[in-house]
Amino acid sequence: MKITSIALAVALTSQLYAGEPTTTQPVGKTDYGEFSGRIQYLGMYRDYEISHGHASTLGFVLGYQSPEFGGFDLGFAYNYAATLFDGGNTALPANDDINVLNEGWLRYTLGGDDTATSITAGRQIINSEVFRADDYRQKARAVEAFQITTKSIPNTRLTVGHSIRLSNWIDAGDRWDFNDFGDVFGVGYDTDGITWMELDYTGIANLKLSVYDAYAWDVCNLVGTRIEYKICDEAAIIGYYRHESDVGRGVAHNADVYGLSLRQKVGQVTLESGYFGVRGADLYFQEATTGINHPLGVSMMIRGCQFNEGSDTAFIKAVTKINKTVLYALYSHTWLDTAAVPFDCQELNVVVKHPITDELTIAFKGGIADRDGKRGTTDNFATDARIFLTYKF
Repeated sequence: MKITSIALAVALTSQLYAGEPTTTQPVGKTDYGEFSGRIQYLGMYRDYEISHGHASTLGFVLGYQSPEFGGFDLGFAYNYAATLFDGGNTALPANDDINVLNEGWLRYTLGGDDTATSITAGRQIINSEVFRADDYRQKARAVEAFQITTKSIPNTRLTVGHSIRLSNWIDAGDRWDFNDFGDVFGVGYDTDGITWMELDYTGIANLKLSVYDAYAWDVCNLVGTRIEYKICDEAAIIGYYRHESDVGRGVAHNADVYGLSLRQKVGQVTLESGYFGVRGADLYFQEATTGINHPLGVSMMIRGCQFNEGSDTAFIKAVTKINKTVLYALYSHTWLDTAAVPFDCQELNVVVKHPITDELTIAFKGGIADRDGKRGTTDNFATDARIFLTYKF
């Protein structure tokens, strides 16, 4: 295999590092609730050798959350983005127009913070094992769902819910709009949505355990677990397993996912290295559909097809902060030996994010990837560059 020399391309992104991403920061509480917003410029350029495209958009998010009254509160968030410059082939950068009420929910909460039980219905952003927010463009992923979350069991957080439609983070076509899960998964027919359960347990010292199940009606069933063991204050090991199997009228489908990584803090830098692999079929639950909470890190190009059957990925990522500037890097090497598209791929993603003021942030993000084709597959070199300028109010 040839050794690829990797040069960095730079671009901008926002909200990549929050454990619970939110679309906006609140202006402040009033007697009438919290109002918040975000105005964001996104410029993207991609060159995949055989095709290239660039586009820029200007978007905004307007959000509101009511005060609590008798245990009830509600929230809304409207997302809009318009094209400033269309450089042609906008499907490649997936940076097009959007116009959607991304959030519109009603919640009832019973009990205090340590034992609270909440019931939420409507359009909502969920960031957990089954669904991920992934605010990579002008909006976060959202679902139309009903869910119940409780902390009434000691050391446990339990969530059960049912979702009927999903609005993706991708701006291409109508994927930003709320679509039936038959369209989300590309099966060619409507479905009855996804019923899911997640349980997080922290009752064992130094151990965090998550188990979950998601039943995508007439498509597949997902069952999985994530285990994180804290070795010491500076190091932890993370294990990960998922299994998908067909249900109902779904086509024959079996896929297994394995992940193992070591996270280590060295001075001011947090390093994580490990392995991510898929066996069986291509994944239904992955970054282009529902999202996936995996150990690989934020790979904005996914040129290695890390969620395809037969893929093996070794990776190392690093995150640090110099004064107020966040630096992030992810290197991955994927081996894909399937008959259709066999290749090896090296990919490097770099992010530099700097707050100009408390409200205004600029970020650069760049990615480069090199595919080394096997058994007749053509070699391919790709670049990805983005500029984000984000103002929150």
